[in-house]
Amino acid sequence: MFTFHQLSMSDKTRVLVGRMLGVLIMAGTAVTGILAWNENVAHPRTNDAMVRANIVDIMPQHVSGRISKLNVVDNQWVKQGDLLYVIDPRPYQAKLDQAKARHQLAEKEVEANKAQIGASVAKVKQMQHEQSSADAEIARLEAKAAYDYSYLERIKPLLEKEFVSANKVSEATSARDASAAAVRDAKAKQRAAVMTVDFANQQHVKAEADLARFGNVFARIEASRAEVQSAELDLEYCSVYAPFDAYVTNLNIAVGEYVQPGQKLFALVDDRVWFVMANYKETYLRTIQPGMPVDVFLEPYPGKHFRAEVQGIGCANSPDNTKEQGSLPTVERTLNWVVLASRFPVRIKLLERDPAYPFRMGMTAFTTILGHPADNHVVDKKP
Repeated sequence: MFTFHQLSMSDKTRVLVGRMLGVLIMAGTAVTGILAWNENVAHPRTNDAMVRANIVDIMPQHVSGRISKLNVVDNQWVKQGDLLYVIDPRPYQAKLDQAKARHQLAEKEVEANKAQIGASVAKVKQMQHEQSSADAEIARLEAKAAYDYSYLERIKPLLEKEFVSANKVSEATSARDASAAAVRDAKAKQRAAVMTVDFANQQHVKAEADLARFGNVFARIEASRAEVQSAELDLEYCSVYAPFDAYVTNLNIAVGEYVQPGQKLFALVDDRVWFVMANYKETYLRTIQPGMPVDVFLEPYPGKHFRAEVQGIGCANSPDNTKEQGSLPTVERTLNWVVLASRFPVRIKLLERDPAYPFRMGMTAFTTILGHPADNHVVDKKP
């Protein structure tokens, strides 16, 4: 068996060089690993990411009918305010015309009720005046009856002494009886006047009730006006316009199809804001902060990179080994030899667009966080 000292000089040199190369390779591997680990922690990256955009379902609101006009096709780009489709508006136009007619009729009826109230007020005042006149007439006649009664009582004793004639006593008796009858007649008229005033008041109350006024608001007019506004809204809902710039997707309807409120007709992909949902391991979350710059690479466009920034980090994740049954969770028994880190979605807003490289929902993305908490002033704080 040969030892190192028995080797020739050239062999010794080769052995030493080999050992040095081995040490250098091991050291280089360690340094490279450390640098790669530091780079991965300082600038986390993932390919578990996908391009997303907001989706809005388009459906009829409060109206139903047949589609009379369809101005879009599937995958078409539309601008905010463009007409998408029209539901046959004729039934709703007829309802609006009827509501307007009822509103005009309600206004006329309210005007008539106002006039009736004015007449009833004048009638009540007239009857109250007549009642006051009847009260005054009763007072006058009662005073006259009292005088006639007193006069008769004074002259009756004088008849025996022949100071007055029998004819004079008879006239006084007739005057007394006439005054009493006049008082009874006046009281009857006064009771009739009171009843007339009560009836006029009842007519006035009825006219006020028919008018249905609350302060300066007339209920019948307001109800008919609300009916007109509701009919106008239904007619407006027959024509549907694009609420924002978007792409039409999943369009499966045609002119003549009958649609109902809440029925999903197609969807709009919001073209105003695009973002990437990137799932990062929980071990990287403390080095990711909102506002950090991000480099985004899309699979369909090799060599093309897009600027972006972190918009927010998911604050919840559903455990994959827990099931809800009743009021208590059911946790499965597990024995993991390798612990897999959970992933949380990070919302990354795309900041630039290129017409030659259009975004599409579902594109695979590769994201790299370029910032670092020490280099970034945006901190994820509680509000």
